[in-house]
Parts: sequence; structure tokens; C-alpha cells
Amino acid sequence: NDYITLYITAGFGRLRHLGVDCNVEPVFRALARLDGWIHKEYRRILKDGRKDRANLSSTIALYLYARTFFLKERAVAEEHRDAFDYFVAQAEAHWVEAVGRQSQGHLALALARLGKAEAAAAILRSLKERAVSDPLLGMHWRDAERSWWWYRAPIETQAVMIEAFQEVGKDAAAVAEQQVWLLSQKRTQSWPSTKATADAVYALLLRGADLL
Repeated sequence: NDYITLYITAGFGRLRHLGVDCNVEPVFRALARLDGWIHKEYRRILKDGRKDRANLSSTIALYLYARTFFLKERAVAEEHRDAFDYFVAQAEAHWVEAVGRQSQGHLALALARLGKAEAAAAILRSLKERAVSDPLLGMHWRDAERSWWWYRAPIETQAVMIEAFQEVGKDAAAVAEQQVWLLSQKRTQSWPSTKATADAVYALLLRGADLL
């Protein structure tokens, strides 16, 4: 399953980002398969004559996010490079049309890691313009709808927002405010799943303060 493979791959990347020493050999095996998958997606777009359209999806945004954790150690093979470069260009040109803030956050992180600082900064500016701040709830977004679609899950989306504002924006104040909202959801309701809890814990560990 493409999504599950990508989620596990991103999880290994997050562990490494936090300084955890872990065996990433399984990830390196998965990367070859994921690069092959993105190549097939690209070939399908070419076959359908859709190359000049917006062809981003939430899964492709997650691919770019997960893949950029490991580019220095495992570059994209030459036979898949056209597909990878195509979707990076798509991210730069069509991030506004990406479905959901979580996907926009994934794209901002991926683009920043790829040296596309201007596009990454534009995404963060857009996200910040749409945010609201509250003394009790902190910085959050009112579009956080509950949905069975993974890319609209409120807790996981807020975790990606925190990661983007921490890594790309270097905005400590915004990160602290967003973490307040994340904690308030646990305090007043719950983090609704083990997946949401894992993402929330990751987002809380991204700063120096021991919020746990």
C-alpha cells in the first residue's frame, strides 16, 4: 500500500530527525519501490496527455516529504529522476491547489529541503495568513474539519504545521502557539488514535521545552 509505506518511511525520517539511532535499511529497500511507484504515476500522466495540468495529490505530497528525509543517503535513481523532478516542479507551481493544509505543509518541508526556499516561504506565508490565534487555544485553523480522509485529520495536520513552522519558518513563537492548540485537544477531548498520538508527540518533541 503506497500510503502505508510512505507513512512508515516518513516515521523513520522523523525518528532520525529527533536524533534517534535506528536501523534504516528497511527504508532504503522501500525507497526503490516508492521511486518506481512515482515513475509509474508520471508515465500515466504522460500517457493521458495531462502533463501541463496540475497533477499533485496528497499522496504525492507525502512522497516528496518522506523522500526528502533520505536524499543525501539514497539519491533518486537516474531512471526515476524525470518523474521526481516533474513532481517537484508541480509542487512549486501548484501548491495552492493541493488538497488540505497537511499536504501544503508536506510540500513546504520538501521544497525547503530541496533548496526551493522562495516557494516554501510562500506556502508558510499563506498558511499564516489563514491562521487564527486565541489566548486559550493558541494558533490554529478553523478549516480543521473531521473527515475520514487521512490528509484532513486535525491532529496530524497540526503536527505537520508545527514541523513546517519549526523547520522552514524558524518561527518559535508560532510553533509554541500551535503546540498550545495541540495540548488543548488532549486536555478537553482526546487524541483520537494511536497514529494521531504518535504525530502529536513528535510535534511536541520538536522544541527544546519538555512539554510532555
